[in-house]
Amino acid sequence: MLKPFFKVLSPGEALELFKAFEPLHQESISMCDALFRVLAEPLIAEEDVPGFNRSTMDGIAVRAADTFGASESSPALFTLTGEIAMGELPDMKLKKGEAVRIWTGGALPPNADAVVMIEHVEQIDRTTVEILKSVAPYENVVRKGEDFKAGDVLLPAGHRLRPQDLGMLAAMGKSEVTVYRKPKIAVLSSGDEIVPVHETPRPGCMRDVNRHTISAMITEAHATPVWIGIARDNLPDLASNIDRGLSEADAIVISGGSSMGSRDHVIEAITAYEDSEVLLHGVSISPGKPLILGQVNGKAIIGLPGHPVSAMVCLQQFVVPLMRRLEGETSLGPFLHPCIHAHLRRNVPSKEGRTDFVRVRLEQGNGQLFATPVMGKSGMVSSMVRAHGYFIIQTDCEGLYKGDLVKVYLFSDWMEGSLEKEYLSGHETAGRSACPVLTASQQERLSRI
Repeated sequence: MLKPFFKVLSPGEALELFKAFEPLHQESISMCDALFRVLAEPLIAEEDVPGFNRSTMDGIAVRAADTFGASESSPALFTLTGEIAMGELPDMKLKKGEAVRIWTGGALPPNADAVVMIEHVEQIDRTTVEILKSVAPYENVVRKGEDFKAGDVLLPAGHRLRPQDLGMLAAMGKSEVTVYRKPKIAVLSSGDEIVPVHETPRPGCMRDVNRHTISAMITEAHATPVWIGIARDNLPDLASNIDRGLSEADAIVISGGSSMGSRDHVIEAITAYEDSEVLLHGVSISPGKPLILGQVNGKAIIGLPGHPVSAMVCLQQFVVPLMRRLEGETSLGPFLHPCIHAHLRRNVPSKEGRTDFVRVRLEQGNGQLFATPVMGKSGMVSSMVRAHGYFIIQTDCEGLYKGDLVKVYLFSDWMEGSLEKEYLSGHETAGRSACPVLTASQQERLSRI
């Protein structure tokens, strides 16, 4: 017998529920292990970097005022008084017309304020050089504290550490850093028809696609998947597996059993616990409508649709922000990868009041980038494999037309380079943090999408 139908929330309302969970505990880890971890406290500089005026070139250190007027036609003569050894802080002071040899990264003498590049210096004899070009004060020099000064807030709490951030930690001498604990996400498949990937499915059964897709997406979001198993279509077995997930992980993701059929037991399993609540059952998106969010003892339990495409959409749009929240990240959006703009190849209908996620394949033609919708039911994983990304049709839109400009979210970072090579020769791609700059008319059209 079918159960009473669920109440559907908008994507925005649903997302706020996923973002309401508290971050995990903090821990101190080695800077060497901190890549992609999230800072639990702001990173504040304890010293000036660099701690001295540092040369950016091989050449000679001088007082800039002594070089004024020097040129190839009228070079200035300088007395070379020595050489600054790397790793030493010199204490000699230059007199008028004196210079000292210096290498890239070397510390300038106390009253030197510029470096003349070696290309603009000619050696006359062992102690005499000609300078062929004047230099301005602090030319070819990084000044003390120019990179950052003691007391500067370099990175805020909630920032996910990138390779360049680790370089800053090293520059500060930070061998350890305080971060939020990395979330462990239990992965549980459900259904009598699901078999492990190494088994040959008997008639009416299918291999466990979602386990591997979901686990990979969790790893991509910098969390740790914990495989629980395949639960059968009965409440006791599902509850037993949820018990294990609650004991081993910070949240549970269940694929299948989230709809309203007589064999869908996720809601019953959640509400069987004393300290539990069903926060969400149903979201107005396609694919992915029968989404569940509950909590048991403060831990999130997510019921994803069993269809692979629906599960992937829900995981990216809602579970990725949850994982970011658990790890304390302040950027809680679902988009992990670059976006790119493209023109639709054909009309795409939609239903007002529902948010549609439309898979597309990208190709170039006549100097423009085009997006062709990849059709396929939500149970067909091949439609995700064929697609390069997806675009979103918002709830107040009844569809888009051929030629409309859409924002396509790519499925992975590396795909951007692949697309650029395969399709986008001569086309300006998105990249990095934002989509390409658009004309005023393009921006106006996008505002209606």
